[in-house]
Amino acid sequence: MQILGIPIDGFILISVINSYCLMHHAHFGFSVLPIYLKNDIPFHTVTFNTLLRGIFAENKVKDAVQLFKKLVRDKICEPDEFMYATVMNVLSKRGHTQKTLSMLRLMGQGSIMPDIYFYNIVIDSLCKDRNLDGAINLLNEMKQKGIPPDIVTCGSLIDGLCKLGLWEKVKTLFSEMVNLNIYPDVCTFTTMIDGLCKEGKVKDAEEIMKHMVEKGVEPNTITYNAIIDGYCLRGQVDRARRIFDIMID
Repeated sequence: MQILGIPIDGFILISVINSYCLMHHAHFGFSVLPIYLKNDIPFHTVTFNTLLRGIFAENKVKDAVQLFKKLVRDKICEPDEFMYATVMNVLSKRGHTQKTLSMLRLMGQGSIMPDIYFYNIVIDSLCKDRNLDGAINLLNEMKQKGIPPDIVTCGSLIDGLCKLGLWEKVKTLFSEMVNLNIYPDVCTFTTMIDGLCKEGKVKDAEEIMKHMVEKGVEPNTITYNAIIDGYCLRGQVDRARRIFDIMID
């Protein structure tokens, strides 16, 4: 291109970096960075977000985190919401909860203040680790900062509480949701129903299903299957068949 006199711009360089990353050769993508400097082309957040995604695709989590922190520390490129989302989502999905939390803290030290989306990532990760105390502490921190929870926040917490069998706390959170005008969706109801069935509290689960129907939330196949499995595990095949008949009707 240079021989032909075609100017190089940031868009072209990002395309080259992306191509290397798609081929799982992110290290070649780094070789493009000096071309930015040579041609006085400013770095863009998309440049490094592309590299981060490429590094994660090669399962090099440590390298990706080190790159991100270097960008912040050396002020090479201030991360935006998309870069934080890329890193935090991958860390959370791969079980690196403490690293995800540290990213939230790092974000709070910069010019971008974490919103509900980023808090939800960490809360969900903490709940999956069964660290409900940490998740609830983060929920309280959100509230103190004027960030109200949403259906995603409550869904993660209810799932975590159900798995630990903390039904009184589930009831308290459920009531708080209603008071905040956060109405449980089919996923939230199904999470509660599935948890109760696994605890052998199938009648309670069926009562919740009746309540969700009264509130205009239609049970799905997963909801019905949870109750059917619950009755079958207790040897109550007739009741399981009754629920099955309701489902197919």
